[in-house]
Amino acid sequence: MSESWERVARSAEVTGPRFLRVEVGGRPVLLTRLSDGSVVAFGTICPHQGLPLDEGSLWEDEVDCPHHHYTYDPHTGENRFPKHVVPGRRTRTVPGIDAFAARDEGGWVHVGPRRRRPD
Repeated sequence: MSESWERVARSAEVTGPRFLRVEVGGRPVLLTRLSDGSVVAFGTICPHQGLPLDEGSLWEDEVDCPHHHYTYDPHTGENRFPKHVVPGRRTRTVPGIDAFAARDEGGWVHVGPRRRRPD
């Protein structure tokens, strides 16, 4: 993916809590709208077991994997559950998902550069 912004969807197409799959620089990316109206963009794969996030949804404004309900911060990609709920000694560290800069302007959603993937 490049460092530039790419127009990927009409604003009206992006609604929460479901995800919309788009292509950005030839790579699949998911979009959704948070409860505050902002748009977020993130990768399509849950790193827990490498399963797709496409059929997932938001849970309290976090990305919820439909397979095992691991959750991720949609702005940073950081794993939120189980990492921040279950003590580290009882669960392995789960890496984050890819997260991308996103903006909604002029009736279009644009996706920009990938943010640093959390460890």
